[in-house]
Amino acid sequence: MAQQKNIKHKTYNLKFLKNKKFQLCLQAILLLVIFFNFFSTIWQYKNSYFKFDYWEKFPALERTYLSSQYVNKHPEGWVPDEVVGLYAGGKLITGTNPVLIIPDSPPLGKYLIGLSALIFNNGNIVILIAGILSLVLMYLVGMQILKSKVLALLPIFFLSFESIFKNQFVYVPLLDIFQLVFLLAGFYFFNKFLVLKNNYLSIILSMLSLGFFISTKFFITGFVILTAYYLVVILNKDIKRFFNLTMFFPLSIFILLLTYVRVFAFGYNLHSFLGIQKWIFLYHKSQLILPLSIWPLLLLNKWYVWFGNKPVISDGQWSVTWPIITIVSIITVIFYVFKKISKNMNIEVLFAWFIFYMVFFSFGQISSRYFVILIPILYIISIFGISEFAKKLMHNKKDRV
Repeated sequence: MAQQKNIKHKTYNLKFLKNKKFQLCLQAILLLVIFFNFFSTIWQYKNSYFKFDYWEKFPALERTYLSSQYVNKHPEGWVPDEVVGLYAGGKLITGTNPVLIIPDSPPLGKYLIGLSALIFNNGNIVILIAGILSLVLMYLVGMQILKSKVLALLPIFFLSFESIFKNQFVYVPLLDIFQLVFLLAGFYFFNKFLVLKNNYLSIILSMLSLGFFISTKFFITGFVILTAYYLVVILNKDIKRFFNLTMFFPLSIFILLLTYVRVFAFGYNLHSFLGIQKWIFLYHKSQLILPLSIWPLLLLNKWYVWFGNKPVISDGQWSVTWPIITIVSIITVIFYVFKKISKNMNIEVLFAWFIFYMVFFSFGQISSRYFVILIPILYIISIFGISEFAKKLMHNKKDRV
């Protein structure tokens, strides 16, 4: 009898976890912390966001660019990417041929910076907007997978403490936060496409998101996303969705072409466009050195570099959470593949993308900039895995009782 009372007492104590008031309180706390972490960073660097003098400073930006490593073989000093990107945005939005200004990546991100400068007289406002959008989309994807507001907020909560995320709003403007928005949007609409029948709008929006993604930075990384989409559809033996995916994929290429419309206006043809993409590919192909270097950086904070006197350095953005969520994500994927976790179609595209992304970047040199889009996905997968393990543990305890 005493044992039965003890069991009842334990069961009663667990009921508060499902209490609506408790859930609302948890949501409020998580939202407040996320809000504080995000906007305290913005406020700390408020001069980057609340000064509206971009065009007054543009001549100084131009002088800096003309003396940079992008123009001179022997520059006066090393100019950071964010300064050059800020200049490129203004230059492109005023009509300059994108091929002439840092052509090592497609121009969409630079156009967005320029549009921000044109509308707000500040090229960084678009970064603030993208940051908010990335958190909202992360929540929406989390809700699709986790089916709980508290659980969907947890990945964002943990991400809000990460230096690699915060630095996207410190060193502004960089292009990685745009890619995070387009990646999450693509996953969100792709999952809706998988679940809803005859939902052509969702696959169209997913392919447009993919187009925006490949139009922002190195386009080959977009094929990692596309491969993940195809794998999920094939594994689910869905022939109709396979053909829908193939039918609407050209929309992504169309978006990429649209971002080069100014190039075509200068007399370039389709062959020239393909030549530009080949140059971008060959430029990034030169980074096919130091294979497997992604793993020491992600797990041990050992960055194998191609510059300087030391072959291995550390990255100040690294956190002990990186190896934890990487290992938990790998375990979660393995358990899911061997059907130790119940099927959840919405998580599968994240699994597939994670696997292909890690394999792809295992072939060459890596920097933590490529983790800006990886870390949020690892948090979602990890929370999913931990929640599933917890459910199984609770279920096993009930069975024993």
